[in-house]
Amino acid sequence: MQMTWEQIKLASLQKMFASDGTDISNPDEATKEYLNAMPQAANEAIEMICTAGRYLRKSYTVDKDKGEKLTVNLAYEVPDYWRMGAKEVYKLVDDTPEPVDGVELYGGKYLVFPADFEGEFEFFYDAKPATLTLETPGTKKIDLPDDAVVLLPLYIASQLYKDDDIAIATYYRNEFETAFERLTNPRTVSKESFTSNTGWW
Repeated sequence: MQMTWEQIKLASLQKMFASDGTDISNPDEATKEYLNAMPQAANEAIEMICTAGRYLRKSYTVDKDKGEKLTVNLAYEVPDYWRMGAKEVYKLVDDTPEPVDGVELYGGKYLVFPADFEGEFEFFYDAKPATLTLETPGTKKIDLPDDAVVLLPLYIASQLYKDDDIAIATYYRNEFETAFERLTNPRTVSKESFTSNTGWW
């Protein structure tokens, strides 16, 4: 079950204030400061997760007529395109995907279909995550797997609480780093921990 942006913010506040009753529907001025800083911290964490092994995999479909090559400029045609990653291209036959060979990728963004290809094709790519802002509605679901999205409150709490209590902030950063390592390298369990002597990472 995907977590919503509101759930992420609430979980972050609960970690910082060690309370299950934190309410963000009518925040005081101090809480507003934390809430206003959350989008940037969340975007940092999402970027780390989506570029370090837990890629945000999506697909895009194109229709092609037989007789001439089709070149798809992925950077232009697919707004959230980041990179191709593992090349997966399928021809959809009665909504059933059939793997095809012969489609080439040039310059990391030009996907070229041969002239004799015809029909509907679906290809997969690694997407850029949507950017969270102060205007992002609380009902928006965070487009990450369940085992990845739960890392966001850890990172947010570690970043936002540095000036208030470096010990708590460091604790949550350690928790994030350990979970992040397990997420990106499932067979590796890191016992190293973050330390901070200066109040900064």
